[in-house]
Amino acid sequence: MTGYPATHHCNKCKEQTPHREILVRKPSEYDGDTSLLGRVKLFVSSVINGGYYYNMNRYVTCNVCGTKELDNKGNEFE
Repeated sequence: MTGYPATHHCNKCKEQTPHREILVRKPSEYDGDTSLLGRVKLFVSSVINGGYYYNMNRYVTCNVCGTKELDNKGNEFE
C-alpha cells in the first residue's frame, strides 16, 4: 500500500483497488477476567508496559466491495 489514496490487491475484486486501514487493539489476556485479582493483574500489566502500548491488528478494507482482511506485516518490535 503506497501513495494516497492507498491501493491494495483485493482478493474479491481481483485487482488493485483503493483501501482504507483500520487498527484494532488486540485484547489482553487479562481483559476478560473481571475478578479483583484479574483487575490487579491488568493494572500491573499496564503500569509495566507504560499504559500506552497496545498490540494492534491492522485490517485493510476495500472501498469498492467492502471486504475486510487482516493484513499484519513483519514481526513485533521490528
